Amino acid sequence: MARRILAMAMGALALAGCGGGADPAAVVDTVRQTEQSQLQSIASDDVVGIARLYADDAVLVRPDGTVLRGGAEIGAEYAALIEDPNFDLTIEPTGGWASANDDLAVLTSQVQFTTSDPETGEPVTLPMNSQTVWTKDPGGSWMIRSAYNVAQEVQAPAAE
Repeated sequence: MARRILAMAMGALALAGCGGGADPAAVVDTVRQTEQSQLQSIASDDVVGIARLYADDAVLVRPDGTVLRGGAEIGAEYAALIEDPNFDLTIEPTGGWASANDDLAVLTSQVQFTTSDPETGEPVTLPMNSQTVWTKDPGGSWMIRSAYNVAQEVQAPAAE
């Protein structure tokens, strides 16, 4: 009896995994290309292009723990950042995975986030780790659902 229950459970698990057919690596590549279009929008100061990839209920967590909610609020934050003459954002992909159902992807990156020091006006770069969750909207477009950014510890130069 126990073997029969185990066999039925294994069969159910096998069937549950049969729903998708997408190549997860190809999905990650597609989402990375979408991410690149957002970076191009940032480089060209296109706030609408930046914000359009955030879902209406998206959540962005900044390194200081501040939470921004929704594409409009996140877009407004980017609009303020674009006004900073030292604002720069570079992203180095470090990993990612996607579901075989072609509906969920998670990207990880190392980010260099540069803004002006409020006291000196000099550029200050904050290295961060970022994890971004993407889902497909009903129209088939990839949208950011959440972005979580954590500051990396800045290593002091080694003493000679």
